[in-house]
Amino acid sequence: MFRSRHFTCSIPIRVREWILSKIRRLDIAPRPLVIATLPSLFCLGLCAFQFGDRYDMNNMPYEKVKSLMSHPKTVQAMGIRGNIDFFALQTVQGNDIEVRGELTDANCYLGKRIHSYDHAFCAKACVAAGAPILFLSDGGKVYVVLTTRNAVPLPPPILDKLGIPGVDVKGRVVRTEGIDGLVIEAIQ
Repeated sequence: MFRSRHFTCSIPIRVREWILSKIRRLDIAPRPLVIATLPSLFCLGLCAFQFGDRYDMNNMPYEKVKSLMSHPKTVQAMGIRGNIDFFALQTVQGNDIEVRGELTDANCYLGKRIHSYDHAFCAKACVAAGAPILFLSDGGKVYVVLTTRNAVPLPPPILDKLGIPGVDVKGRVVRTEGIDGLVIEAIQ
């Protein structure tokens, strides 16, 4: 940790050594002002390079982003140029699993505990309107359904199985902060 009267910055040891070697080469005694100025400039330059939404993309309205997603590779390039975190099209990792159960919509299941075959049409309507999808395993475990690649929708054959009990799913399980996600790769 580098501290001066005006600035505090955590500088890696190798960078600090490099800066001090440059000061020594210039035959300048490491005066407090020089020692404070060079690391401060380095940290400010690093911050300017690493952080920031260059084109205000994070404030773009949802409908605009949704319309752009018809060309996901272009949107991915925009994210990179805009210096924002963009994970669309990346594969979701996890541990392999094969499980039996039912796909249903989160709104009806969590709101009213409704699911199963009598609810299949409603589950499809809710998911078509944007409701999240859950997988209810026969063992009683509830998973949030994830797609195999970020920003790529589930294929229709999987969505056709909404509300039908006894569906066998092959995929991967992801666990984050107590929430289990199921990446669906195949369904039978």
